[in-house]
Amino acid sequence: MFFIQLFVMSVFHSCLGENGLLRVYYPGNIIIGGLFPIHLKTNRTDTSGPLFCQDYDIQMFLRSQVMIYAIRELNLPNITIGYDIYDTCGDVGLALRATLQLLKNQSDPQSCLVPADAQSKLPEPKTKVVIGERTSEASIAVARLVALSSVAQISYGSTSEVLSRKYKFPTFLRTVPSDEYQTRGMVELVKTFYWQTVIIVGSDDEYGKYGSDSLVKTFSKTNICIEFVHILSADFNINGAKTQTELTELLEKIKNSSAEAIILFTKEIHVEIILKEAIKHKFNRTWIASDTWSSSPKIFAIPDIQLAGQVFGFIFKQIEVPGFKDYVMSIFNGTQKNAFVEYYLTQHPLCSNQSEEVKVNNCSLNYQLESNQCLGTSFLANCIDKEESYNIYLAVQVIGEGLRHLLKCDDHHCERSSKFTASEVQERCFLIVLLLLFCC
Repeated sequence: MFFIQLFVMSVFHSCLGENGLLRVYYPGNIIIGGLFPIHLKTNRTDTSGPLFCQDYDIQMFLRSQVMIYAIRELNLPNITIGYDIYDTCGDVGLALRATLQLLKNQSDPQSCLVPADAQSKLPEPKTKVVIGERTSEASIAVARLVALSSVAQISYGSTSEVLSRKYKFPTFLRTVPSDEYQTRGMVELVKTFYWQTVIIVGSDDEYGKYGSDSLVKTFSKTNICIEFVHILSADFNINGAKTQTELTELLEKIKNSSAEAIILFTKEIHVEIILKEAIKHKFNRTWIASDTWSSSPKIFAIPDIQLAGQVFGFIFKQIEVPGFKDYVMSIFNGTQKNAFVEYYLTQHPLCSNQSEEVKVNNCSLNYQLESNQCLGTSFLANCIDKEESYNIYLAVQVIGEGLRHLLKCDDHHCERSSKFTASEVQERCFLIVLLLLFCC
């Protein structure tokens, strides 16, 4: 499933949308929930004041539109499939808040999620399945919550091996391979180049810690030496003296090491900090990228990135979402707009004439744009990725196929009504993923 590859800040206050979350909702007989970090982070660790979402991401905006597009493409006779999608801002707390909203019994929105009597059944949510989250850290938190109501969760980007443990996460599914395959691939890469010594840098979260542990375990079965493993502190992404001290110490250890490759199994935001400092000190080393940043436009947009040295990256198989590019070109007309599109236009209005448009084919410019920089639809079309977008499209297809089986639908009618439980959907989706994708 992997290939080897060489190779604006915007702010909105948390009062946007229902319960402080940017949200798009479309009613239907069946509701599919969605969790997308359209803003990549919050100021939660920077200040104790009001919560803000930061770093609006055009590619994540487009991925949310993939879900809407794919749902519209589903064709179940006499049944309308709706959606309820939230911007979680890359924040676990906001992801949980959005999940609680999705799990509410929408026929009685004032009811509590957990009944007073511990023996009573939880209320049946109208949201029958949730697509998301993106990161393993957020998905693990969400998975524990949705399991209470037996709601299926299908992630398009969470790869941590721990999520494969069905006894812990019984309703979690994904359309992306687990890190088990990625770590094996990294070890094979090192063996292929006959490198004898490596360094592993991971993040202090489920993705980085489990990934680093898996690498250590797999390398222990070879003759390859791990010079050291460094797990970044939990607040490494904060600009401050503590982060700078840790960064200086880490790069000093790398500089003095004889390791032939440095594996960065961590978040994109951490990699950006490390590589910028490496470029400043004119490092010329070999880096191995995990899937979180191996094809990141933001990383490739770092000035003088080539001075950091060569990068070997692992990426997922790339497949274009059929018909989506044409859909993107049309979503700004009056009939296709939704709340996320309206918000996008507050960040980047459409250019009134072609001379104002950004003339570039590389979506990495996304991270250099000023707020309110006008953009043409052709720029958006160039920002459509072929990895996570297809995983999201696939998740919707899995749900659609599961519903067809559950409701006994053909091209003209469904034998069963749209009244069913979330656990029934979860069972059907599990079978579809197991049979078609082999990566649940």
